[in-house]
Amino acid sequence: MSTLRLNELIIVQGDTYVYHEKFDSKTNIISGDNSTGKSSISSFIFFALGGDFTEWLPEAKSCDYVLAELLINDVYVTIRRNLDKNEKKDVMSKRPMYINIAKLEDAIKSYTAGWKIYPYSKTDKQETFSQIIFDLLNFPEVSTDNLETVTLNQILRLLYVDQLSSLNALMRNEDFDSPLVRDAIGNLLLGTYSDDKLKFEKELRETKKESSSIKSQVKALEDVFEHSSFDFDSSKIVKNIEALENQLGKINESLQNPQELIDKTKPNDTKKELDVLRVNLKKYKNDYQNIKSKIEYLEADYLDSNEFIKVIEDKLKDINKSIRTRQSFGKLTLEYCPSCLEKIVETDDKHCGLCKLKLNDAVNLSRFTRMKLELEMQLKESKNLIKQRDSEIISLKEELRTIQSGLRNSQREFDLFTNKTRSSSNNLIDKLIQKKSNLTYEIIYQEKQLELVSSYEEYRIRQAQLQARIEILTSEIEKFSTLQRRNASKAYSKISEYALELIKADGKYEEKFIDGRKVTTNFRENTFYLDGRNRFSASSMVILKNSVRFAIFFASIELDFFRYPKFILCDNVEDKGMVDKRSKNFQKKVVEIAELDKFKDKDFQIIFTTSKISKKLNIPKYTVGKYSTKKSKTLDFNGVK
Repeated sequence: MSTLRLNELIIVQGDTYVYHEKFDSKTNIISGDNSTGKSSISSFIFFALGGDFTEWLPEAKSCDYVLAELLINDVYVTIRRNLDKNEKKDVMSKRPMYINIAKLEDAIKSYTAGWKIYPYSKTDKQETFSQIIFDLLNFPEVSTDNLETVTLNQILRLLYVDQLSSLNALMRNEDFDSPLVRDAIGNLLLGTYSDDKLKFEKELRETKKESSSIKSQVKALEDVFEHSSFDFDSSKIVKNIEALENQLGKINESLQNPQELIDKTKPNDTKKELDVLRVNLKKYKNDYQNIKSKIEYLEADYLDSNEFIKVIEDKLKDINKSIRTRQSFGKLTLEYCPSCLEKIVETDDKHCGLCKLKLNDAVNLSRFTRMKLELEMQLKESKNLIKQRDSEIISLKEELRTIQSGLRNSQREFDLFTNKTRSSSNNLIDKLIQKKSNLTYEIIYQEKQLELVSSYEEYRIRQAQLQARIEILTSEIEKFSTLQRRNASKAYSKISEYALELIKADGKYEEKFIDGRKVTTNFRENTFYLDGRNRFSASSMVILKNSVRFAIFFASIELDFFRYPKFILCDNVEDKGMVDKRSKNFQKKVVEIAELDKFKDKDFQIIFTTSKISKKLNIPKYTVGKYSTKKSKTLDFNGVK
């Protein structure tokens, strides 16, 4: 729940207070004749609270700054905003705000102590005054899906009912009006905006993004594994490394005792080893040649199949052309034989006019269609076959690369061995050194493979964690959405209830008001309807608009989940030629609702201006300041030097 109250307002020109009034909680009425400055006071209040306002009347524009004491959620705050002018003497827009967290009487004792200046627009170095006031109001930082930020000025669009905005506009007009921003304002003030839901939605988007990235990396690793000899099982890789390290340890141990190796070596060991290398080399060469021959055969077959497919496709094109031609032109009738040029004897439609053979159908389409289906079947089979050939060729080429590698190693070992003229013991030592090198390389390779598999497993674990988080977030968001829908239903129902109560108190000026059943508010479209209609006479539109705005205000007092700060400023009570009685009816009904027992202990503030104040309300309990006249306007410049 949030509350905002204006306690005191001072408007200054030079060193002179040209307006200085205190405001009460509950109802405050600024009354006076037309054109005596009531709207200027409303504009100063809107400006002081953080609104962006530049359309000042000359008398108001001559003022220098405004001071206001606010009570925001039981915290006293004094604010000051200057009417800074440009070279053309016009008040500039988006003025900063001076804020002092203190009562006005204490704040104005010094120009500097306790005061801080905050800009209107966000910068990298400093918070805006909207953020400060939002913090005091316990508002979350609200932004739309397009990252448009909701400012204090936009919140005030629903708190301030001015005379210049369209009669069918729910909120005060804004130059750059975004439906998403209006929607965000509505959700925030009606309490249907959930900061936690927003955080969950933001986390869900980020989690899904990370999950998608992890999924791509997992897929890439699986593709690598699929076309390699990598083992997915990290425990197996660890065992392999342990076995390799065990072998390496034994070799190192053997190499540390060369004499023991020499003693164990037999003279004919070299010959036996050479025989083994020769057999191994021969096997690799045979395997290499066999695989290579298979690949050449399959590649040739692949090319033939492609040619065959091309022929079938050409035939299909021709048949399709023939079918289309026969369908377009029908049976071709010749009068003379193209061979002998003699007149052709006529025959019936069931036989060819030229060769006299019996026809199966009028244009022989059945035969063409049958041929087409047979060719399409052949084409499909041929394409499947060529796909199979392609897969076989890829597999064989992979096998060939492995054999090539083995062949090179085997040839190198054989050449190295035959080029040496060393003893069996020296050959054994060389062999152990070579094996040591191979084992070292294999261990490094296995460790990299383990690292890759470990990364893959970590990605899979992370992927599972993210998926679990996505499910939790989705569930939580749905819970908040359910709560939001329930609160929204309550909020809009209560707004409709108060709006109907207000318009039915209008009397018999508008017959549609008498039997009104439902008032609908639509923030996104910035409008409202009574039973689906938002076109009435101008004065009735004023009543309907004000009723909706006060209905939102009263609903916020009754329903605790509203964030609307229980403050309304209305400068539009009797606009568009409204008769006195109608205006006074509305004023009395607003005060009657405000003084219901259920609102007795509630904090709220109503400020409205009128030139037709009801006699019942024209008492100090409700009025603020004097009744302004042409001779005694709201802004008093008599003391200005």
